[in-house]
Amino acid sequence: MLESIKKTLESLPTTPGVYIYRNSNQEIIYVGKAINLKRRVNQYWQRDDALGPKTKLLVSQITSIETINLDSEIEALITEASLIKKYLPKYNSQLRDDRSYLYICITHDTLPRIFPSHRANIPPGVLWYGPFPDGGSVRRLLNVLRRIFPFYGLKAHPTRECLYCHLNLCPGPTPDPKTYRRNIGYVKKILSGNFTYLVRRWEKEMKTAVKLEDFETALIIRNQLFSFNYIISGWHHLNKLYSSVNLHDDLASRATHELMSVLSPYFKLTVINKIEGFDISNLGAKYFSGSQVVWETGIMDRAQYRHYRVNTKISQDDQFMIREVLYRRLKNPQWPYPDLFLVDGGKPQVTAATQALDLAQVHIPVIGLAKKEELIVIKTERGFEEVRLPKHSQALLLLESIRNEAHRFANRYRRLQAAKINQL
Repeated sequence: MLESIKKTLESLPTTPGVYIYRNSNQEIIYVGKAINLKRRVNQYWQRDDALGPKTKLLVSQITSIETINLDSEIEALITEASLIKKYLPKYNSQLRDDRSYLYICITHDTLPRIFPSHRANIPPGVLWYGPFPDGGSVRRLLNVLRRIFPFYGLKAHPTRECLYCHLNLCPGPTPDPKTYRRNIGYVKKILSGNFTYLVRRWEKEMKTAVKLEDFETALIIRNQLFSFNYIISGWHHLNKLYSSVNLHDDLASRATHELMSVLSPYFKLTVINKIEGFDISNLGAKYFSGSQVVWETGIMDRAQYRHYRVNTKISQDDQFMIREVLYRRLKNPQWPYPDLFLVDGGKPQVTAATQALDLAQVHIPVIGLAKKEELIVIKTERGFEEVRLPKHSQALLLLESIRNEAHRFANRYRRLQAAKINQL
């Protein structure tokens, strides 16, 4: 270890912030964020045996470390994105793949919409912020902001109040345009990192409202200010992002190797480069929908996602619907088959998926992931086997992320179906 780096490691602060690695040519080769800068950066040198090959290569090229101290994780998230956008660091390698990093988009409509998107899918003419290396962080950030400033995410709102209206996450079918656009302006300031400006503006507006005895407006502003101060000082939802210092490629490789080891007693797997996940969503006796999501070579590939509208069943029957959806997918051989199928559920869902594979005469391993116990469910000639992995297993985290994405995507389509019917 270089003496200069050793001294830097000893003097690092324990605050949230962003760290920047440079090589011998003083080029920025990596930008990361941390809740605790000292603990996070020191992990790169204290856990060499736990580092993947690409992460080790990164560490071998670091000759200097810079840090930017910030007051909260949300500031670190936004600052990290702006630095990656500006410097294109070599080892933030996902940046070169439009399907990986997420962006936050804001349209220029009369009532602007806010939504996350991958670079390849960003519509022309919209304002965008990013790239953000972790999609989960982006969605959590938008969920929090939406609670303070309800906004539209879909292109059209039904004429009646939707579910999000009742949850105070949507402005409703007929919001006041002036108030709505002002709130979108606040979101833009937050995504640009102008936190101090916003706090001062709100404090000034609140005092003005009180002087004018407009106590209702003053109360609204006070609540917004209180909520905003909470998310920039007490944002603790991102701590799981910092559990490993390994680069994304190393984590993906570790997860697939572990998964192959777990499944090898049951299936003949030589590689796991592609996994397809399936789930069913329904609301009462209406709006049955299925989802197909695809994880390939380390990322969720939205270009290969598929929705399925289930029309052949008029009552709740997840087992029947899984069989129908998977069979319809298998009847499209022009879509390259995966190395592994994953269904959301336990024995009934795995049985249904296996039946679909038998009907289509396709021989690809299929497993289930049961929610409550997070058990891997496998059907064998002897019956069912259940495998429990450690809570922080990379293989389990990979399966959970695919299962959760399938669940989100299925629910999204079901809500779209309901919104279209409610507009009629």
